[in-house]
Amino acid sequence: MKPMFRERNWDTQIITKKMMATYYTQRKDIIRGMETEKIRRKWPFLFEMPGLQAHFRALTGVQLEGKFFETVKNKSHRILAYIDTLNNEKQRKTARVLAQIEVAEKDTKSKLPEMPGLVLLLLAYFGEDDKQMFFQVDDTCLPSEVPTSDLPASPFIIFCGDSLLTASRLMLSIDKVVVTEQLTNFVEALLMMFASYYCLNIHYPSELGATLEFLQRCIFKINPDKGTKVERKPHKRQYAVNPRVLSLISATADFEWRE
Repeated sequence: MKPMFRERNWDTQIITKKMMATYYTQRKDIIRGMETEKIRRKWPFLFEMPGLQAHFRALTGVQLEGKFFETVKNKSHRILAYIDTLNNEKQRKTARVLAQIEVAEKDTKSKLPEMPGLVLLLLAYFGEDDKQMFFQVDDTCLPSEVPTSDLPASPFIIFCGDSLLTASRLMLSIDKVVVTEQLTNFVEALLMMFASYYCLNIHYPSELGATLEFLQRCIFKINPDKGTKVERKPHKRQYAVNPRVLSLISATADFEWRE
């Protein structure tokens, strides 16, 4: 597959077929703890959307893009509308994001800012730091110029330009290495970031646990009977499902029923 990757003449069906044929070898390398950069050199398509989707589907049974767009079409507006009704301490944090989304939609004359806005809104709602998920660089920044030492080891989105809401050039880093250099829209970057947690056996960082678990359960519909992907913090109780995540899922469902 490496010669095909270098040629950049990609056939998605062939990539998917080859990724499925080598799936168990990929899992073996990942489970035994091979470094991310070595995995990238050996399995380069694991860090591009066609290959990552194939691996994710084999691992979870979920069609990454299909499930995402199906759910977002039905739920994103409801979540935004519910959070807009809040009139408490959370409202002060979320109102700023809602205003930024509105401005970005007017500037771009599109609904494209809605999805990055939704993620920023969830981070604000759960009181989690967006700087643990996103890093801003100049519009002309090259992958080799990204200050990776400043980034966390967890899967991480780097966006180029003034605002995440309008960014049209993004990158993905894992283990402080820029592994995907040319992403042209936020949704693709988000899907790759989320899938990387599963495909590379990485726990959600506790600093982002609620937001990522909400995306997992509400958007991607991955609901295991037990266990959690959030890293365990010493001397702190860990729930199978974060109560704050359950509360928001329940509240948005009730809001839809009342509407």
